[in-house]
Amino acid sequence: MPLAIRDVQYFLAVAQAGLLSSAAEECGVTQPTLTKAVQRVEAEFGVPLFERTARGMALTSAGLRVVEQAQRLHAGYADTMLLASEMRAQHAGLLRIGVTDTTGENMIVPALARLIEQRPAMRVRMRYGRSDALVSQVRDGDLDVALVPAYEGQPLEGERTLIGNDPMQIVVRAAHPLAGKSRPTLEDLVPYGWIMGSSTSAAYRALEAVFARSKLPTPRVIMEVPYVSALTVGVLARTDLVAVVPASFLRHEASGNFAVLNIPQLQLARAVLLITREGSSWSPLMTALRDMLMHGRRPETS
Repeated sequence: MPLAIRDVQYFLAVAQAGLLSSAAEECGVTQPTLTKAVQRVEAEFGVPLFERTARGMALTSAGLRVVEQAQRLHAGYADTMLLASEMRAQHAGLLRIGVTDTTGENMIVPALARLIEQRPAMRVRMRYGRSDALVSQVRDGDLDVALVPAYEGQPLEGERTLIGNDPMQIVVRAAHPLAGKSRPTLEDLVPYGWIMGSSTSAAYRALEAVFARSKLPTPRVIMEVPYVSALTVGVLARTDLVAVVPASFLRHEASGNFAVLNIPQLQLARAVLLITREGSSWSPLMTALRDMLMHGRRPETS
């Protein structure tokens, strides 16, 4: 019997969660429903795809191979359903978007506002997360597009559309001891703590590499944050911490509150990309969003 796409989806949910209970909650079905779906998939391939242990469901070597093919099948099915929806409803349909920046200054805000105004029958499903996680969801067909930052040399899967450039800058409060220094250096930053992303974030890794090349201690992250927010700005304005922020940050803050430290080694190039799945077809909604982002993008900052 040919595999049903629902069985493939349930199989992938169990493979990702590693626990029937977690996968059942994610899919909104019972554990026996998932068990039967997994059994049907295993029967189709004729080999065990999971090893059942006290700690959950672990993929066998055969299961790992099946997951790769099932992900491609699921992504292709998602593309087909999206195309069918668009062909039926033209300006209606669902647009699934991933973003890393949840602030009101995100360039996607005016683009989405115009798109929704022009196409009131459309629906939007937003997801927030780190760029690598969002790109993986685009690859797997769970998102149509992701608007993410990318640093020079950073590997990202999928097709890339350059929306603009928003380099990172080193910022301190206006009353910071380094704010009035005409030529601050990397060494000057060593005594100060930082506000920035986790040690696995692309921004942190880029910063860490700069300090390592100069044989200086790794920056001390005092406050770890997923992105620049009003809370981040408030703490930065009241402490001697240092933050690495996009150049667009200062466009939305009073210029007298903060100072940029112009340190040549810390000119970190950063592009803003729209990521789509490799080889996927562009729906009318995806195309409209891309065009609005391209039309409404700010002048590039050097």
